[in-house]
Amino acid sequence: MWIESFNVSLDANLDGWVSLAEAWAGLKWLYMLPGNLLLEIVGQFPSLAGPFRIRASEETGYASLNGWFSLLFSLVPWLYALVKLCDLRDWMRQRFGSRSAHGHGNNTHHHHHA
Repeated sequence: MWIESFNVSLDANLDGWVSLAEAWAGLKWLYMLPGNLLLEIVGQFPSLAGPFRIRASEETGYASLNGWFSLLFSLVPWLYALVKLCDLRDWMRQRFGSRSAHGHGNNTHHHHHA
């Protein structure tokens, strides 16, 4: 089965370099990948894809990829990943302690003047 979502080239003009525009297109591709893959799965079932006018298969073409559905469907897994990354950061802070918990970066010694 052909998966159009993986049909990508970071060096679009084949000059051997990745320009800023090509890098931006690569980031957009990465962001849209979860939604595009979901649309391609749905596109394999005409009875499911038809009512939503999803075109994401060899038979119907791939006009639905990189559109609004893909944009919205991609948001969910990326938000989930962001939340998990924040949870990991908190877990690491609790597990290994923060720098201030060990007295680094702040003055914990009190000087008494008479």
